[in-house]
Amino acid sequence: MGPESPSLAVIVQPESPLSPPPEPCCETAFRGIVEDCLFSTDASLALFLNSDAPDGPHKTRVALRRLTTCLDAFAPILRRKLRGALRDDAKRMFRDLGQVRDSDVYTLDRREDPGHEVRSQRNQKLRDQTRKRLRRHKAVAVAPRALRLVQPGGEIYRTTEAALALRAGPLPSFAAGVLDQAWNRCLGYGTSAAAIPPADRHDFRKDMKTLRYLCEFFDDLFPGLAEDPFASDFRRIQNALGTVNDYEVALAMERRKPPRSLPPEQAEALALADALWARLSAAAPPWRG
Repeated sequence: MGPESPSLAVIVQPESPLSPPPEPCCETAFRGIVEDCLFSTDASLALFLNSDAPDGPHKTRVALRRLTTCLDAFAPILRRKLRGALRDDAKRMFRDLGQVRDSDVYTLDRREDPGHEVRSQRNQKLRDQTRKRLRRHKAVAVAPRALRLVQPGGEIYRTTEAALALRAGPLPSFAAGVLDQAWNRCLGYGTSAAAIPPADRHDFRKDMKTLRYLCEFFDDLFPGLAEDPFASDFRRIQNALGTVNDYEVALAMERRKPPRSLPPEQAEALALADALWARLSAAAPPWRG
């Protein structure tokens, strides 16, 4: 597959100039979203395997996380075993590349410290080892194989009476239910990001990413979903929590115990995330409008 990503828009010609186009069904929407995720995975994985581009691991992990988010969102219309196998393949690559991503960030952040050359060599060795492992596991075959599964009539779709009805059913009500589940999961952590225990904060950040990607998948269905400050708050919260997470990863790599209080940069980032989440969690979600 090439790096070109297909459009997510579902184009349906109206029957006449006076009749509006019908709403996309769940299966059609799933296929458009998952194909976009698969093409992005294919392109970014090729970037990592064939170059030392610093953003290769990160772009591939984003594409893989979006892929698993899509698979989870549309689980009711997908066969459990095939969906699970594809999800396992994606998570395996995600974990492998996560080690490289952590090493990349750590090496870059410590570039002015003594021992940078040794850290850079260690980082390069990890990249090479990860490439070999991905090639050994035939990671490049995952996206093409998945693309065949999701075509019309593909094996991944459930064929029970209830699943067929859902596959052909309207997308807006389905999407609203999926968004509600993700929203409520995030609210389960409370309305203060700063009050979330450090052990749970990483899970909160992951669940926020899931919610953000779902909002991006369905942003053409609900007015306001792609508009600021709703959309920008997601990005800013994740970036702020990412600053804290990178610091905690560095501590773990250096086998140091976390201090009683965060350094100023990380403390400021956590305070920003706290303020933004307090505002966002009190807002009325656009899909409930």
